Amino acid sequence: MIDTLSLLVSHGVILLAAWRLLSRPDLDRDPPPAPQEPVGDA
Repeated sequence: MIDTLSLLVSHGVILLAAWRLLSRPDLDRDPPPAPQEPVGDA
């Protein structure tokens, strides 16, 4: 009984963390790239 309860609680916490991470609005957004500056003495 205790083994089953501990497995359910630990897996439940993992699923909750994954659900919260996947539902973040900034997960699909990439930051804009930094502007490229020329390198060297051009």
